[in-house]
Amino acid sequence: MDTPRHRIDESGHDFPEEILDMLNIIITQHITDAVFIMEEERNDYIYRYTNQAALNLIGKKAEDVIGQSIKAVMKNSAATLIDMYRNAGAEKQDIRYRDSIQSDKGTRYYETNLTPIADSSNQNKYIVAIVRDVTEQEDEQLKLKYLQEHYHSIIQHNLDAVITLSDQGVIKAVNKAATNTFSIPEDKMLHQHVHTLFSPSTSSNVMNGIDKALKNGPHEFHFVPAVTLEGDAIVVHTKFVPIITNGRSQGVYLIVRDATSEKETKEKINFLYLHDRLTGLYNRQALNNHIGELSAVSKESHALMCLDLDNFKKLNKTLGFNAGDELLKKVAARLKTLLPEKDYLYRLNADEFVFFLHNITQAQMKEFAEDIVNVFQQPYEINQQEYFISASIGISVYPYDGVQSDILINHAAQALHTVKKAGGVRYGFYHNKMTQAFPDKMIMETHLRRAIELNELSLHYQPQVDLQNGEISSVEALLRWNNRKFGAVPPSEFIPIAEDNGLIHSIGAWVIDQACLQLQAWSRQGISNIRIAVNISPQQFAQADFDDIILNALKKYNVEPGLLEIEITESAMSNMNATLSMLKKLKKIGVKISVDDFGTGYSSLNYLRLFPIDILKIDQSFVREIQSECKDAAITKTIIHLAHSLGLEVVAEGVEEMAQVSFLRKEHCQKGQGYFFSKPLPSREMELKLLSIS
Repeated sequence: MDTPRHRIDESGHDFPEEILDMLNIIITQHITDAVFIMEEERNDYIYRYTNQAALNLIGKKAEDVIGQSIKAVMKNSAATLIDMYRNAGAEKQDIRYRDSIQSDKGTRYYETNLTPIADSSNQNKYIVAIVRDVTEQEDEQLKLKYLQEHYHSIIQHNLDAVITLSDQGVIKAVNKAATNTFSIPEDKMLHQHVHTLFSPSTSSNVMNGIDKALKNGPHEFHFVPAVTLEGDAIVVHTKFVPIITNGRSQGVYLIVRDATSEKETKEKINFLYLHDRLTGLYNRQALNNHIGELSAVSKESHALMCLDLDNFKKLNKTLGFNAGDELLKKVAARLKTLLPEKDYLYRLNADEFVFFLHNITQAQMKEFAEDIVNVFQQPYEINQQEYFISASIGISVYPYDGVQSDILINHAAQALHTVKKAGGVRYGFYHNKMTQAFPDKMIMETHLRRAIELNELSLHYQPQVDLQNGEISSVEALLRWNNRKFGAVPPSEFIPIAEDNGLIHSIGAWVIDQACLQLQAWSRQGISNIRIAVNISPQQFAQADFDDIILNALKKYNVEPGLLEIEITESAMSNMNATLSMLKKLKKIGVKISVDDFGTGYSSLNYLRLFPIDILKIDQSFVREIQSECKDAAITKTIIHLAHSLGLEVVAEGVEEMAQVSFLRKEHCQKGQGYFFSKPLPSREMELKLLSIS
């Protein structure tokens, strides 16, 4: 039997050659790390051994590598490798480094371990290089680095303050937003307890939030009082999010958002929801809420006093809306001086105010109503002019006249209407008979909403006659309503209703549309060069898209813009800038602009100078008395001469007598309009009249 051969290595270990052969096979063919053994020779290194993994790495065959120099095999990268090998030999210890190789398949990362091996004379003649592919490890490290940077970025660049807390509430880290929110430098926040950032009254809530987050998961509190370094009070939203590592809570992220402005905004929204914007008083929604709260608990007697200002609409039209608003604010201020501490004052709409008085007897109601009447005894100063205003009051009593706000307001309004209709009496109580006698205003409003749909509206036309030759070159369109229930309703009754509820916009647009349709129809009948003047409500004129409504109607019926005349009143011109802007848009379209009821408003000379106006219409109140009132005659002359000096056409309204015609003709007024010439005529009759003239 053959005796196994042995080999003793340098350390004295005795290995059978069979074992050594097996190790050689394992290293050469099966180990995945690349193994190179290099021998130093004349400033170069010669390949003395490579395993299969090494050959695969450099893409060579053994016969092309073994015995060859590193310069011949590795070419461009040889110099770098030689330097690394020399460093390892000089250091006489292992050197480990990482590098990467680019290829079509991407980047691969390798870790190389260089070990110097001494020969029998103890010279570092050999270098063993073991190269391991660490691409997966490197990729994992890159991913980890990316995640860490990503996480850091989320924290540091977050607009919300992010504060890292220990499970005891000690601050471990903060982001920049945290230092900004609390106006505290980072170094002064770290290692402090988090309750120092909040007011003493809420510090327990903060600790409660930490505890709940650690035990139950994320938790939040809204509108928490906090304090800055300067001592300024702020309000914040807080979120407590547990920090989980290895399945255990290690601390808490406290996320803080400054909600100071949000709280202020919410309070403002709530205020606006329950208050009138003009006067700051409570509004109808607040009244509904207050009565609703009362209904559930109270059986006491309470009064709802509804009052409005007498002739306010006339005053508003004369002075303009800005002056009207100023008056309403002054009225509200006076009424507030009467208000008991436990009671409420509301403005429901326009000039309608309501007192809600708690736990009050009828005698006390009368006394309070007298106080309201008396508060109007002193004049109001508007635009440096004093005006005396009076008010009428209607009273309903809870719970006898109702327990719901709508019913109580309606009954108080019925009592108010009765007071106004009676005249002389300034206040009155609701009683059951009023329900049957209450006017049909609400029913009329309901019918008016369907007037266009049911074809109940129509336009009549009153000619404007040339006072020198009797020709008709223009007419005024006058709106008429023939209702199935009320019959012919005068414009003086239904126009205010339309203005109060906003229907004037749709009705006004319908009038413009019908006037343009009429111009188209007359043109097809051979009636040309007849201009139609349309009255425009101040509310309609104030619409931002009013010029678009005009332009669309003209285009729809292919009407020459110069055949349409827009009549506005002086009260529509209270906002100088808005009026000028709209008039310029209308003039650009090409329509004519006239001022209706000239002389009854204010600032007349001022706007004549500024506004692009074509025509002045003298109010019939001056024309009516020109034969008997010297002042009216003088005013009429002045208006005519002023208009002529400005190059404007003049139309006198309300002409009913020949003497008026003679006076106007003598003063060179171009046109007259009134029953002396013709009453307003339906479309067909006006068409026949124009055809007969032509």
